[in-house]
Amino acid sequence: MEHTIFGLIKKRGEIAGQHKAAVKAADALKADLDAIDRALVLCGYTDDPRGIAPRGKYKQLFGRNELKLTIITMLRKEPADDETIAARIIASKGWGDDIHADVLKRVRHAIQRAQKDGHVVQDFGPDGCLWKLAPKGQP
Repeated sequence: MEHTIFGLIKKRGEIAGQHKAAVKAADALKADLDAIDRALVLCGYTDDPRGIAPRGKYKQLFGRNELKLTIITMLRKEPADDETIAARIIASKGWGDDIHADVLKRVRHAIQRAQKDGHVVQDFGPDGCLWKLAPKGQP
């Protein structure tokens, strides 16, 4: 029983230290926000700065043109839907299913851009909507 109590005391001390560091970091961020709010007011910003939506950092999953080229390479082999393309990319990268929604969203945007550029077209067949490469003469 003594070992259990000693272990819990040690663990509590570690967590309390992490909490203290997190509170200190949060206080520093709050001070930074207050300073930026004051600067906005000085520059003539009239709305409430707290109404500005928080933003997260963009998580870069692909290099420049990597997603577009990967999609085109996949579609050279056979037509596919966006779900299949996303699943193949996740499998080829060795990622988990936790990132599926994010990859699917990026695949859909990349396909839409490729469609606007004339690289891919929709194929409405018996299997539903599939994407395929555009014929060579098509803009």
